[in-house]
Amino acid sequence: MNTIQHYAALLDHVNSMKTRLAALGYDFKEIAPRTDLDVQLIDALVATATAMLAEAETLKAIAYDPTPPVEDPDAP
Repeated sequence: MNTIQHYAALLDHVNSMKTRLAALGYDFKEIAPRTDLDVQLIDALVATATAMLAEAETLKAIAYDPTPPVEDPDAP
């Protein structure tokens, strides 16, 4: 099975998110303070990330059980 592309794409996105988080941290420290909207968006980000962690963890519990092919009723 070739799953490496999935992991590579996921890690690429994670690295992009880490860069964005660092940029937000810089902005909050050096450019302007957090607003109430920022706090709400951070809470939404944390909730989404927490759900994604749970989804990733469930991947370990998926058992290999391929669906049998559908038989063609017109086949001889």
